[in-house]
Amino acid sequence: MNAATDVDALTQKNKEAIGKALGRIASGVYIVTVGQGDEKDGMLATWVSQVAFEPPILSIVVKKERPILSKLSFGSKLIVNVLGKGNMEIFKKFAKPFASIAEGMSRFDGLAVADNADGPVLSDSVAFLSCSVLTQTAAGDHIVVLAQVLDGALLQADEPMVHLRSNGFQY
Repeated sequence: MNAATDVDALTQKNKEAIGKALGRIASGVYIVTVGQGDEKDGMLATWVSQVAFEPPILSIVVKKERPILSKLSFGSKLIVNVLGKGNMEIFKKFAKPFASIAEGMSRFDGLAVADNADGPVLSDSVAFLSCSVLTQTAAGDHIVVLAQVLDGALLQADEPMVHLRSNGFQY
């Protein structure tokens, strides 16, 4: 049996049970931002993790269809904004479907945004990390972006927002 067959058999047999178990893996809630001025873009991300100390490197997982992925190539700069429990307004703006953006809505409207050399910092977030993209690699229906942390700061003493899913096979 090859690895693809093993995964197919496992998901057919236990997908509901596996989904419930995967959904209990807690993750933080982040807004990844890129660009400057009118060219800024951002996405809600829950699959962000530190993967190295020296140098500090983060993994940021992005669904293959996300338009922001084209702005995350080698050397590109980005900001990871860490959301806190008190950042529901920011969360709601970035959780809206893509169709709203196509209709001219800006996710940044009404939010306090500081322009950083590496991208937009959401001033009301708990913390931010400025990063430079090192590489991308495919991971099923997503792309893993590895980015080195260049700068950052704690902005608020608020407790970080944590996300749990009821089903590990969907957001």
